[in-house]
Amino acid sequence: MHHQSRPHVIASSIVCLLALTVAGCAAASIHDGDGSPNPTSRSRGAPAEVPTGDVTQVAGVSVSSADGYSADSHPLAEIADTPEIANLDRDLRRAVDRATEAAAADGVEVRINSGWRTARYQQALLDQAVEEHGSLREARRWVNTPGRSAHVQGRAVDVGQIDAASWMQEHGSDFGLCQTYENESWHYELSTDPGGTCPAMLRDSTAG
Repeated sequence: MHHQSRPHVIASSIVCLLALTVAGCAAASIHDGDGSPNPTSRSRGAPAEVPTGDVTQVAGVSVSSADGYSADSHPLAEIADTPEIANLDRDLRRAVDRATEAAAADGVEVRINSGWRTARYQQALLDQAVEEHGSLREARRWVNTPGRSAHVQGRAVDVGQIDAASWMQEHGSDFGLCQTYENESWHYELSTDPGGTCPAMLRDSTAG
C-alpha cells in the first residue's frame, strides 16, 4: 500500500479545508417574496445556528443546511439538531416525534424530506417551480410563496416514503397531524388536537 508523505497529507488537508470553507460560505441573495417567518403562539425561539453541511443550487441560488436544505430524507432522530428540525414549531416537532415512534412500532419508517426553510430557500423553490411548470399560477399549486409557506413558519413537515405517507394519512390525526393539501400526500401540519378531526383538505397551496 502506498503511503503519502506527511507534508503531502498536511497540504492536502489544507486544500480540503479551504474548499469546504468556500462551499460553506457561498450564498446568493434573492428577493425573499412578501414574507418572513411569522411567530405563532407556539414560539420556536431563535433559529438554531448549526454549521452548514449539504449545499446545492436551486434556481441559481446557493442554499445549504443552514437554509433548511437536505440532500436526502432522514429519520427525525438523525437530524434533530439541524436547522430544518430545530427551527420547527415545538409542538409540531413533538407530534412528529410521537407519530414516528408509533409508526416504527407498526414496522413503518417515517423519514423527513423537508421541514423548516428560510424565506430565500422557499423563494428559490418557487422560482424553480415556475421554470418547471411554465407559469407562477401553476407553480403555486405545488410551492407556496415565502409569506404564506408553513415551512417558512416552521409549521409543516414533508414525510417520506410512500408507506410512511399512507400511515400518516391513516394515523396522523391521532397525534394532531393532518394532510393539508389534496395534491400533496406528504405535507403535514399540526391542524387538530391529538385524536381530533382534521379539517377538510385544501385543493392545493393556491388556496392557503
